[in-house]
Amino acid sequence: MHIAMVTVFPKEAHSIDGGVAGVAKYLVDELVKRTDVKLTVIVPKSDAGEITCEGWGDFNVYRLAKQGFWSFLPGTVYDIFARKRQIRSLLRQIDPDIVHFQAVTFLAANCEQPNILTIHGIAERDALWDSRRGILRRPKWLLLKLTEEYGRRRVPHVILISEYVRKFLPAKNRIRKTWLIENPVADSYFDIERSVEPGRILCCSRVMPLKNIIGMIKAFASIAQQFPDSQLRIAGASQAAYIETCRQHVERTGLESKVHFLGNITVKDVQTELSKANCLVVPSFQENAPLSIAEAMAAGVPVVAAKVGGIPEMVQDGKTGLLVDPHDTNSICQAVSKVLSDQELTQSMARSAKEFAEDRFRASAVCEKTLQAYRDILSERS
Repeated sequence: MHIAMVTVFPKEAHSIDGGVAGVAKYLVDELVKRTDVKLTVIVPKSDAGEITCEGWGDFNVYRLAKQGFWSFLPGTVYDIFARKRQIRSLLRQIDPDIVHFQAVTFLAANCEQPNILTIHGIAERDALWDSRRGILRRPKWLLLKLTEEYGRRRVPHVILISEYVRKFLPAKNRIRKTWLIENPVADSYFDIERSVEPGRILCCSRVMPLKNIIGMIKAFASIAQQFPDSQLRIAGASQAAYIETCRQHVERTGLESKVHFLGNITVKDVQTELSKANCLVVPSFQENAPLSIAEAMAAGVPVVAAKVGGIPEMVQDGKTGLLVDPHDTNSICQAVSKVLSDQELTQSMARSAKEFAEDRFRASAVCEKTLQAYRDILSERS
């Protein structure tokens, strides 16, 4: 079976920027172990000025750059006028048996080959929190909403990583079948040996308004008063203006020695951070099913997370973690303080989180479910 996966994908194997890239990498790592699978990865958006093809051992990674007359257009507009044609042309050349689109919803619409789309996020809802565009924010949001809904109407097969996504599938659509298949987590996360440092709190996400990092810093100001040895460690790529606002808030509250911005760190460093963390905090205003939560649970790390989107399907409140109101910093503060102070509860949640992850997130099991979805589609076609 020749599988073409259209997705964001890491530039280097040890450094993953974002949840979708992580999901793609973990799934690809499992797929290439199968002797009956041939794999090609297509990255639709590249910083390079030309199309490149990289050999990654047993598979190739094509990275598509903007080219030609339309190259001056911004991302979503370029998708409409040129990128969709680029991908269609490349797919005709490599001639896969099936195409798996990860998150690139508009690009999946009307694909000529048998195909399936994994919906990772609701992009138009996420965009409501993007304040970078000024007066263009509303038109950009509207264009994104139209293209995302267009894509969701014109795909035949869909993987949902949470039931939360189902309510965003249009009433009138071409979807013939859906599968609920959660995000995969690499085996190495299950093998992490915990050596917890008291008071150590981890946030592992992009530093941007959607992720509510400022709300976490405000909550941490109160946490630090109760737990003088506590520290907040924030790992992830950042939006320049937003991280500067975060740093200013840290300085105003005198927390410079306790709040650490780590930047986009390697997989190994993420695992080191998880091994030492009392908890992972995900205080986002909007999420689907964050990979960082699945990774933390696989490592046996309790999760404090916002009660939004698909997160309540992952975190069982009081059993594998605690759910909070992201708009209420006191709610975040109380939950984190409970984890830091109640060791019996923390250890119980850690055990339950790991058991839950073993049942649902192990990459080999997710890979097998995904392969079965491919087989279902190909048998339906034949």
